[in-house]
Amino acid sequence: MFDVITIGSALVDIFIKSKDFELRKTRGGVMLCQMYDQKIAVDNFEVATGGGGGNTAVGFSRAGFTTAVISETGRDALARLVLDDLHKNCVQTSLIAQERRESTGGSAILVGSDGGRTVMVHRGASSMLDPHDIAVRPMKNSSWIHLSSIAGRILTLKKIGTIVAENKLGCSWNPGTTELELLKSGELSPSELPCQILLLNTSEWRMIQPLQKELKKIVPEIVITDGRKGGRIFVKGQRKAIQYQATSKKAIEETGAGDAFGVGYVVGRLHDREPAAAARVGARNAASVVQYFGAKAGLLHKDALLK
Repeated sequence: MFDVITIGSALVDIFIKSKDFELRKTRGGVMLCQMYDQKIAVDNFEVATGGGGGNTAVGFSRAGFTTAVISETGRDALARLVLDDLHKNCVQTSLIAQERRESTGGSAILVGSDGGRTVMVHRGASSMLDPHDIAVRPMKNSSWIHLSSIAGRILTLKKIGTIVAENKLGCSWNPGTTELELLKSGELSPSELPCQILLLNTSEWRMIQPLQKELKKIVPEIVITDGRKGGRIFVKGQRKAIQYQATSKKAIEETGAGDAFGVGYVVGRLHDREPAAAARVGARNAASVVQYFGAKAGLLHKDALLK
């Protein structure tokens, strides 16, 4: 039996940082630029594993929970990197589907001087998680399910929702853009994927503006993160949102901050911390992660997380 099962992608990330990357402000936002047809000297080149499923699995494991991850990879060199890293962090990998004809996903991450980044993603096998890849019995016997983005695989999402509902499992959900599009279009109903905690950033919350009132009535806790500005928490039955502050630290690289916050918040709630206190736990975890390259290196262990 597992305390927590995470579901989502498991990838390999390549981080590239150079002082020669130019950050150029435009009306549409900040662009990370470089000259075409040039050889650019880089200051850092590092390889790490990532993906929402893998990141959060390591986070829950370090927080003291017996953890497994459901994801999909190929049977290639990148998959070996992913599995080895999960094993080192005491995450059970027996629920990962490995397909010979698929390639393990990965991303190239260009990091600016301010710690911000541009991410180029090849999701590969992680975007092909089908209903038959979902391990029903281990889920039924687990205490908590944490769901990250699975590239909008609607039949898989509905199967997960059915298992959660029928077995009255605790569930937190950090959907990606593709899942939010399904909610927005009505192809997926909020009631089909019941969760106690919904985790979104500010732009994602705006994206589903027509559904906000309905979600506030259905979901016990909705956490809206806003990066370095902190965020707010909507608790079902309470009119006023709870505001929280981010832990202020200069970021070396921001990948994984959202996953780290989500893990910290859920861990806080599972340890009976009030929502505002749980948000402080999440902020502490996120602040630690952005001090390192990669989404896992800075994830806190239980004592530091719950100090």
